This record gives sequence, C-alpha cells and structure tokens, in this order.
Amino acid sequence: MPVIFIMSAIVSGIALCMLTDIIIMEWQKFRIKHTRKKAKISAEEVAGAEIDVVRKSAKYLVGAMIAALVLELVDLIFRGYTAMKSWDILRHVIYDMDFTKIFIMQYGIGNLLPFILLLMPKLTVKRAALATTLVLFGVFMMRWNVVIGGQAFSNSFAGYMHYHLPIIPHNAETFKEGVLGALFMGALPFVLFYFFNKIIPAIKYIKPVDNQ
Repeated sequence: MPVIFIMSAIVSGIALCMLTDIIIMEWQKFRIKHTRKKAKISAEEVAGAEIDVVRKSAKYLVGAMIAALVLELVDLIFRGYTAMKSWDILRHVIYDMDFTKIFIMQYGIGNLLPFILLLMPKLTVKRAALATTLVLFGVFMMRWNVVIGGQAFSNSFAGYMHYHLPIIPHNAETFKEGVLGALFMGALPFVLFYFFNKIIPAIKYIKPVDNQ
C-alpha cells in the first residue's frame, strides 16, 4: 500500500505540473492579448504552452499511470487470491457498496479515459489539459476509496459505517477533516508559489534583439 500511494503521488504530481504549466502559460498569453495597457511584449511573442514539452511530459505520465494501475490491480488480485479474513466484507465494499466510485469514477473516468486521450495521436494542449484534469480526479477517487472505503467497515467486521463529510466547520477538528480544510491545503501551494514568483520570477520573457 505505501508503494501504491507513492506511485499515485508521482502520477498526480506529473499531471498537476502539466496542468499548472498549461494554465499559467495560456493565461499569460490571454492576459497580454486582451490587456488594454501597452505590454512590454506582444501576444505573438508569447507562445503559450509548448506542445513539445506537453507531449514529452505526457509520455512520463502514461508510464507512471501504467505502473500505478498495475500495482493497484496486483494488490486487488492478491487479496482475492489469498482470501484473507477481511476479504468477504472487503469484497462487498468493492463490488457492491463502492462499485460506482471504484470501477466507474476511479478506473473508468480517472484512468481509462485519460489514458485513451493521452495515447491518441497528435496530442493537443486542450486534450492534455482535459486528460490531466481527469487523472487528478482519478487519483483523488483512489485516495477517497482507500481511506474512506477502508473505514466503511469496523475492525470487528460486525457491520458498516458511513462517513459524513463536514462542510460547515464547527471546530478545528471538523475544519481539518472537512471541505474547507481540504480546499485550504489544496490552495496553499499556489498561494506560496504566487509570492515566491514575486521574488524569483518563474516566467520571464526576453524580447529578441532585431539585428537588422
């Protein structure tokens, strides 16, 4: 399980880097093109997301996706083959209670669909953005199914439990375990990146010198 989580982190890391690069570069091009003030550089000189970088990154993403998916399937097959004590109740959770979340949302929408989009010839920036978004959704569903699904049954195998996601926090615990806490942690890296970018710009265009 730790190896599976590490591989899924590699998948989500590559996908998020690709998606962030596409959004930032395309936003820079859009902002310069539609700004009313005179920009230091023209929109034509801002190429947006480089398709060559996107396509090379997509190859690494596909390889990481294959490795992560193989590890998840091997773990599932191993648990079914050994038929451990928890397999009967775990099988009910996987194939009955959480069937839609696991096989449709995680493997179908979050793995199979972006895998097809990335392997189709002549990958475009828009298709890569859609595929990476679906990959991030699939990784999120994988974490949700493992963590929340793993808590769906008690250690005594006496029954099932239901998780209520805290939306409005009433104390520090419900904030940390709820929607606002997740959104806060998800937005924090981008807020830090914004301030770091003010000190050390990650994107700096140099206008080419005309020799004529």
